[in-house]
Amino acid sequence: MPRWRALPEELDPQVGEFTEQLRRLVERSGLGLGALADRTGYSKTSWERYLNGRLLPPLGAAEALADVTGADVGHLSTMWELAERAWSRSELRHDVTMEAVRIAQARAALGEFGPPARPAKPAPPLCREA
Repeated sequence: MPRWRALPEELDPQVGEFTEQLRRLVERSGLGLGALADRTGYSKTSWERYLNGRLLPPLGAAEALADVTGADVGHLSTMWELAERAWSRSELRHDVTMEAVRIAQARAALGEFGPPARPAKPAPPLCREA
């Protein structure tokens, strides 16, 4: 059984590359997630999310991983910055998409009630003879 799950297909390529780099560092270190959590101060559950592409780790977690594994902190920080920008763009696209979905749903729901009723034409005034 492979150690890592496949990364989500919708994951931005820049974030995927960063996540793969984190995975390589963990693999080379030989540390399990429990030991990684103990040495970095970030929980095992958090590392599972980070390493499976469900959550971008904070910069501090990436730096802690670099310290623990002997990786170049500057290089990993640069990769993190690029991944963070991509992650933010992805979240923005998701927010805009979800807003469009909510608007479409609201319009559809309002459309169920039919077009607004038009006011009746006023009756012509009665003519009075003087």
